[in-house]
Amino acid sequence: MQTKPADYAPDATQLSWTTTFTTEGGEWQVGFVQALYPSKIEAADLVGFLHFSYPDDVRSDWHRNTVGLHAWIRAHVYRLIKHWRTTRLAEYLQEETELAVVLGFRDGSSQLMGSNPPSQSRLWEIWNEVFTDDHRNFCRTLAEELIEAAREKGIPAPNEVFQPQQRDVTSKRGEQKLLAEKTKEVWQQAKPFVTDTFYLNRGENAQIHENAFWEQHTYMGMREDMYAQSGQHSFYIDSSRERTPSASNHRYQLQKHSVKEVRSMLRETTRALIARARHNSELVGSLWAAIDITKGNPFTGNRDGYEDVILGYKGGNYHYQWATIQIVGHDIPLVLDALPIKRGLSRAEIVDDLLETATGLVDDLDLVMMDREFDSDGVKDACAQHGVHYLNPSRKHASERGTCSDLRKQGKRVHVEEQNSLFGHSRKRVYLPARNAQLFGGDSAADENEPKTRQELLDDFADIGGDVDGMRASSPFDDLVDDIRKDESLRGSDEDVEAYALFETNHPALSTNEDSEEAQLAAARGFIARYANRWGIENGYKKLKKFRVRTTSKNPQYRFFNFAFACVLYNVWRLVDLLVKLAIDGGNAEYAPRVDANQFLTVAKKYYGLDPPD
Repeated sequence: MQTKPADYAPDATQLSWTTTFTTEGGEWQVGFVQALYPSKIEAADLVGFLHFSYPDDVRSDWHRNTVGLHAWIRAHVYRLIKHWRTTRLAEYLQEETELAVVLGFRDGSSQLMGSNPPSQSRLWEIWNEVFTDDHRNFCRTLAEELIEAAREKGIPAPNEVFQPQQRDVTSKRGEQKLLAEKTKEVWQQAKPFVTDTFYLNRGENAQIHENAFWEQHTYMGMREDMYAQSGQHSFYIDSSRERTPSASNHRYQLQKHSVKEVRSMLRETTRALIARARHNSELVGSLWAAIDITKGNPFTGNRDGYEDVILGYKGGNYHYQWATIQIVGHDIPLVLDALPIKRGLSRAEIVDDLLETATGLVDDLDLVMMDREFDSDGVKDACAQHGVHYLNPSRKHASERGTCSDLRKQGKRVHVEEQNSLFGHSRKRVYLPARNAQLFGGDSAADENEPKTRQELLDDFADIGGDVDGMRASSPFDDLVDDIRKDESLRGSDEDVEAYALFETNHPALSTNEDSEEAQLAAARGFIARYANRWGIENGYKKLKKFRVRTTSKNPQYRFFNFAFACVLYNVWRLVDLLVKLAIDGGNAEYAPRVDANQFLTVAKKYYGLDPPD
């Protein structure tokens, strides 16, 4: 890449280019005059030569420390021309620090500002939370005009066919049509992820093609409340196959799979989806995951033979439970693995099993989040042994309740206890103000010297021969003894306990070396805020229900297969949504789904099959 002005030479091209963009805040002017060598650069390299002129009030509003707005604009224009997402740009800037300097991330001596180029999270924040619609539109327009200017001078530029779809969709109907077309196209590419990894344990003389079973199960999973009995007839009518499985044969073949086989098929499908997602710079860098347990649809009747796997019941209804681990945060939220829960299986064993799979699928799993149900030393040891950090709320027993009272009495808003561990980083217990808690209002906190003073009075009374234990009710010290006992019972009161939230983690990012309480509180809150991403797994469970085949069968293997296959369809939906967003929005794709589950089901169930013969 040519990054410095070149001396003018006969084979160089003098490129002079300017443009003006009008916004509500005023006019933006941008351009450059530069001697260039068209054969040695590409369109994105032009970004480094850009100079900006814009109103002072806009500049002052946007000036962030010593990095001007122009640096962030150059970075995102470069990204748009390259058709990259923020993750890919951040990785490239880490590799090519000189580019970061050229884009404007430099100090007065033309050296890289700070020790590192801008991070992915900072790039994402600037684009999504700091930039206004005017700034984003300006970047997009600037990228398009730079590409055109490059083509006019014979400078290599991205071909339009590989650019995002035209954004000037004039109606909602037109956008929906484009969305449906892209969904259909991508779904047809994604179907083999299922048919290539799932298999049946049948004899060589089987007459119905194996893919018919997966198509039929997909067909039923994509229709609300469809059971195998009715779904088999509907599938036969809609399918172009001459022979399709009967309902009984369908259930029989699928429930023959062992838990180990089902989990293996789920893992291999997920592995293929991860590889495809990483083509688009997804699931790279440090990843976050969540582990939780969900339950299946309830059933009634005789439960003989299934006692070890029926863990819940209510009003005569029973259900099975399954644990999953899912990617959460701003990455594509794939379910990595699922595990049926058996009686006697500890939470530590569940976490150990799921992390064994997850770390085999993604080698950069940094943080796993769980709810209070997983608060145990065994769980924490399992995370540490797999090289994964954990974050979870902690239970408050007598000792922790007492600490809450002590902190409130001392007026402390944050407290971090650190304990060395045999595995990896030290464990940290973090007390911080609970949401909406009135920590220090009113006069509820007693004088810390009061209990000591009362005890001294009692001791003095005993020294002169007084019988403290046998004092009569009329004794003037009777009320004093009651007060002392009352004070002791108030340590760890519900009011004190509710004032603080307690979390545990072994992540090194949470520092305990802040100088002031304000700094420590800000650091603790900033880190614990990551826990909000755990709700991604709860939302995933809600969506999974849309893909799960209903059944009256109590067979735990068949029910677990239904759940695991629903995880596969959910993962495929998430990949389809990602690829559709990239096709339509390019590098400007937002995290929220472009293709919701209902849209995916509508399109996918129409194109569920593979045209026979296979």
